[in-house]
Amino acid sequence: MASQKYLGPEKTPREMIRILPETEQTDALLFIELGEQLNCKAQTRYAHSNRYWRCVFSTGKPNRVLFVVECTDEWWRIKTTLKSLERYRDKLDGCSEKMINTIKSAYDCVKCYDKCKGGAQFTLDGVEYNKCIGNSFYFAGLTGGDSQSLLMLLTTEAQL
Repeated sequence: MASQKYLGPEKTPREMIRILPETEQTDALLFIELGEQLNCKAQTRYAHSNRYWRCVFSTGKPNRVLFVVECTDEWWRIKTTLKSLERYRDKLDGCSEKMINTIKSAYDCVKCYDKCKGGAQFTLDGVEYNKCIGNSFYFAGLTGGDSQSLLMLLTTEAQL
């Protein structure tokens, strides 16, 4: 089990990622900066039960979560819903096979609670998908190209 550093109450997103190794901080910072550029509201907290830090980036209008940066001192990842993926699925052409497989293998929506609004519905390679927006898409171990692709997808999602 990783030794986790609890940084105390209320940290900024930039303070939150300081627990990562320096090279990882640089990669994670790209997403913090995207949230700032898109004028997202950032809410950072330590998830005690899961033992990791998370920063939720939400858009104003419509009010929705765009993405979440989650990290410990050993790993970081991006969680996103890509709810409108069907409207810009052509942009996946520039994404790596790893990213596309991450999207395809995400949890399927089974409307697990009464107030579920349904999943992210899209078609890839002739197959229809309906992915859970609660469990979302988790992107970890992003390389430079994958980071740029995800930044582009998030920017497109924010514009819809």
